[in-house]
Amino acid sequence: MKNYYKISIVAIAIIAIVVAAYLYIQSSSLAPFTKFGDMQLSDGEVGIMFLGTSAFILKTSHHTIIIDPATKVPTDTLTSLGIIDAILITHEHSDHFDASATFDLHHASEGVVVANEGAYQSLAGLIHRAEKLILLRPGEDARLDGMIVTAIAANHSGLSPLMYVISVDNMTILHGSDSGYEPALEEYRGKIDIALLPTGGGSPTASTSQALKMAAAVLPKVVIPMHGTSTDYGELGSLLTGLPGIDFMEIQPLNPLRISIPK
Repeated sequence: MKNYYKISIVAIAIIAIVVAAYLYIQSSSLAPFTKFGDMQLSDGEVGIMFLGTSAFILKTSHHTIIIDPATKVPTDTLTSLGIIDAILITHEHSDHFDASATFDLHHASEGVVVANEGAYQSLAGLIHRAEKLILLRPGEDARLDGMIVTAIAANHSGLSPLMYVISVDNMTILHGSDSGYEPALEEYRGKIDIALLPTGGGSPTASTSQALKMAAAVLPKVVIPMHGTSTDYGELGSLLTGLPGIDFMEIQPLNPLRISIPK
């Protein structure tokens, strides 16, 4: 009987340790999202959290946008993030998009999903309210509550892959998918505040030299690299020194950052 009690006490202790470890890990994984959600922003400021690959959460004084989340945004983080206004999908490749995970995010947040044709085809059978799922083709735009999302053809594989220009709360942000340079970018010269530019990372079209051409085309105020390695990011930073007037910022994943748009 004494051995039974000893075993029971040990078992309870082990269970308690496992539960405590699980809760600690769960809390730690949610902490960056909570910190990001608590960020208070003024006009002219944007909160950015890089999730890896080309996944970002953007927050302005009035809007929150998720881009190319794939499976990187657990639904239990949405309470911390608050209202999600839009979920943008540039193309259907698995490092950018997962149909089930995107549906779960939409279902939990009621955020509008804006997608290229390839991703749209996977979501059309899941999201049935037409106003909550918007198909964009190159040159088209979606006018949502207080923001405009414009689609640019991406130089990449897939079914009509896109880059996005997001105009929201008096700032304009370019998300370059994992595209190479496209001539259509030239019409945005001097109009982009922040450019999120792909640098490689196994993409057949993105590279540091292509990212440099994209930056030279739009001349943004700030360049943030993505979809690459730390070596790629460092190389792009060095290349951009030849383009005066552009601030280069490398962001570590899951590190919420507040950026004031340069005047």
